[in-house]
Amino acid sequence: MTDIQDFLEENTRPGLRYALMGVGSELRSDDGAGIHFIRCLSERLRSRDVLLMEGSTAPENFTGVIKDFAPDILFIIDAAHMGSRPGEARIIPESDIAGASFSTHMLPLSIILSYIEAEAGCKTIFIGIQPATTEHGIGMSDEVRIAAERLAEEFARAFERINMQP
Repeated sequence: MTDIQDFLEENTRPGLRYALMGVGSELRSDDGAGIHFIRCLSERLRSRDVLLMEGSTAPENFTGVIKDFAPDILFIIDAAHMGSRPGEARIIPESDIAGASFSTHMLPLSIILSYIEAEAGCKTIFIGIQPATTEHGIGMSDEVRIAAERLAEEFARAFERINMQP
């Protein structure tokens, strides 16, 4: 079981609301991983307790939407240079976000997360996917595309599990 699966097992429960935002630029190869994740998950999931958003390169523009939805937990998924193998996905603790590199945001991600947490009053969890490249170009590497799809499957299973409970 991955750290993400463990986290989802422990932190997804009936009665909670979840927001998920994919961040990145599809014009920069693997940087579109977060957007691809959201699109894959939206094909599998329909729930009034889950909000899916394509945050592009300015996730701070969604603060009002997030605040109105009032999630208990907000997941932000983005390509992040973590020094690992391409396609590796992992939860990056808030204290370590400054150590990961993000290339396409208008504001630093640590500031965005703090701002959204303060405004929306929810817990934020950042999940990074190691890119192979974020050079200009359309299309993701196979490793990153598959990782985003697997991550979407893990979330879909977790949400399906809690929807089946009484």
